[in-house]
Amino acid sequence: MANQLSDEKLMGQLAHGDKNAAGFLYDRYHAKVFGYFVRMTHDTEASRDLTQNVFLKVIKYSHTWKEDKVFVYWLFRIARNILVDFHKGAKRFYNFDEEPEKGRKDNELSIQNIEATELYELLLDAMAKLPPGYRELIEMNRFQGFSYKEIAVTIDSTENAVKVKTFRAIQKLKEIYEKIIID
Repeated sequence: MANQLSDEKLMGQLAHGDKNAAGFLYDRYHAKVFGYFVRMTHDTEASRDLTQNVFLKVIKYSHTWKEDKVFVYWLFRIARNILVDFHKGAKRFYNFDEEPEKGRKDNELSIQNIEATELYELLLDAMAKLPPGYRELIEMNRFQGFSYKEIAVTIDSTENAVKVKTFRAIQKLKEIYEKIIID
C-alpha cells in the first residue's frame, strides 16, 4: 500500500512520474507546513497560499529529488525558501494585526482549556515579537520537533551554531513572554 511507504519512497515514485504519491505526501505534511507558515507570518490566508506553493514546487521539482536526501528536510527547505521569497515580495516581514484562525468556539471549551488557550495565545504573541531567525529556530525545534542536527541540515548551518542560537532564542522568548504576562 502506497500510504505505508516511507516519505523517501513516495518521493522517488513522484520523481518517476507517479502523481498519486504527491497526494500521500500532501496528506502527511500539509498541516505541519501550514502551521509553520501561520506561526511564521501570522497571516492565515497567506499561509494557505504558501502551503499550496510548497507542494506545487515539490511536484514541479520532483525530478531533482535525490534518493539519498531526507524528504522532510527537503520539504522544509522549500518552505523556508518560499517564506523568504514571500517576505521579499511583500516588502514586510510579519503581519501582526491578523490572528490565526482558532478552529473552535470558546463556548465549547472548559475553563481549563480556555486558560490554556489564552496562555498559548500569549506565547504566540511573544513569538511574534522575536526576530524572524529566532522564531524560525523555535518553530522548527519546538513545534515541528526537529533535532538540532536536522535544523542545521535544513538551514545550512552547524549543529553547534543551531544549539547556541536556539538557546538564545528561547531565552529571548522567555524574557518577552514574562514581560507580556506582567503587563
